[in-house]
Amino acid sequence: MIKFDNVTATYKKNIGIFNISFEVEPGELVFIMGPTGAGKSTILKTIYKDLQVDSGKIFLNNEDISLSSSNLSISSTRNEIGMIFQDFKLLNDRNVYDNVALPLRIAGISSKNIKHMVRDALNKVNMSGYEFSYPLELSGGEQQRISIARALVNNPKIILADEPTGNLDPNISDEILDLLENFTANGSTVLMSTHNFPLIKPRNKKFIELSKGRMV
Repeated sequence: MIKFDNVTATYKKNIGIFNISFEVEPGELVFIMGPTGAGKSTILKTIYKDLQVDSGKIFLNNEDISLSSSNLSISSTRNEIGMIFQDFKLLNDRNVYDNVALPLRIAGISSKNIKHMVRDALNKVNMSGYEFSYPLELSGGEQQRISIARALVNNPKIILADEPTGNLDPNISDEILDLLENFTANGSTVLMSTHNFPLIKPRNKKFIELSKGRMV
């Protein structure tokens, strides 16, 4: 599902990731571990095509997306990916329904289908009934659930989670990991970055450890 083959991607000299190789299988939850600045977010940005690679190859479903000449455009690549952020990135002037519906509207989905898909996504994250609430009326854990609902509303094959529990207390963090693990049971592939090893250790999942942009 996701394969890195000797990938180097840099912002400037000596800042980025270097010679990274790994594979994530379909339906697998894999953690990217490391301290701040280790390169965790850089890996996710290269998959999401926020950052072009300098060398090496990245494959999604056996398609090389690492080259600017790739048959997959940025928009078509992102349509296959659900992105979850540490700071939620919700629009505070729009209610929960409109936040979750946003990627569907951008994709040109009909209003009738949007209504059904949004309700289904909110149900999956146990946030049914919050459609007309606004982000600032919700707790941090609830906002992250809405962010997750938005990421999965179009049933992506791949979910990228960039420190999704970084601002949450331990109990809520465990609940978020439960949600992500549940999605893999339905066939989604989840790649999550974190610096919190004690949080993920009990999960007994594969993890990729980084230090200064290189695999440990």
